[in-house]
Amino acid sequence: MLSVILLIISVVIRAKRWQYILKPVEHIPLHPLFASTMIGYFGNSILFFRLGELLRAYSVSVGRTLTVSQAFGTVMLERIIDAFTVVIILLLLLPWIPMQNSVIQLSLIVFIGTTVIAITIIIISYRWNWLAVLKRNNIFKHGIGEKLLNIIEKIFDGLTMITRSKHMLQLFIFSALLWITYFTMTYYLLDATHLDDIGLMGAGIILVMGSIAIAIPALPGGMGTYDAGVKFAIMLIFSVSSEEALNFALVSHASNYFPFLIIGSIYFIFGGIRLKDIDRNLI
Repeated sequence: MLSVILLIISVVIRAKRWQYILKPVEHIPLHPLFASTMIGYFGNSILFFRLGELLRAYSVSVGRTLTVSQAFGTVMLERIIDAFTVVIILLLLLPWIPMQNSVIQLSLIVFIGTTVIAITIIIISYRWNWLAVLKRNNIFKHGIGEKLLNIIEKIFDGLTMITRSKHMLQLFIFSALLWITYFTMTYYLLDATHLDDIGLMGAGIILVMGSIAIAIPALPGGMGTYDAGVKFAIMLIFSVSSEEALNFALVSHASNYFPFLIIGSIYFIFGGIRLKDIDRNLI
């Protein structure tokens, strides 16, 4: 029960942080942002490749000046902020992670490398105004090319909205609160599954490894990838038995999956969201 309460608190914090991200374009009340975030999680629970993020962007843009593409850009920005936070936590915990294992070593290198490359590309693109270069190309001056460029431009506008923010301190505070909540959830679930001897440092490592596993855009709800990744990490790093590690992975996954599925579906149904309308409103 405590894990569900913490999970809902984390969504409130995430929605509040999203509110600050969106302020340069439009002030949106907290509850609609909470509802859209829940709808996004619901979408991720039933759709492949984390397509719930697009559903989240569409739901928050309905009836507002904010476009789906802009909203989707801010969702991408949020995920990049989270990935960057995970990288920082990972670097702090590096002395306690067995880097001699090739699987863990490869997964961490890929995750850190992907995050750094993504942030670098965004910064370079923003500084060099690459959209202006594309606009000079005849392909993007009419027809499908023009429409595609408009969508890309709106997404990039959302993705770089943080550059226009006057609330950097609030963004930092709510990001910290979000990950403190996730850490508290992880530690509580370790205690609930009788793995509390792993300790605070261990909870941080499991949180990082779980975050990397769930970030893989595969099956709905991270089925398989999250469970296998967390189980493997616990067994390898903490010498826990396969049964105990799997028990924690399944309990942890279920405590996230079912609340998002149930609460998100309620917001989805009563919000009148229609999937067929998304492609019409991308611009």
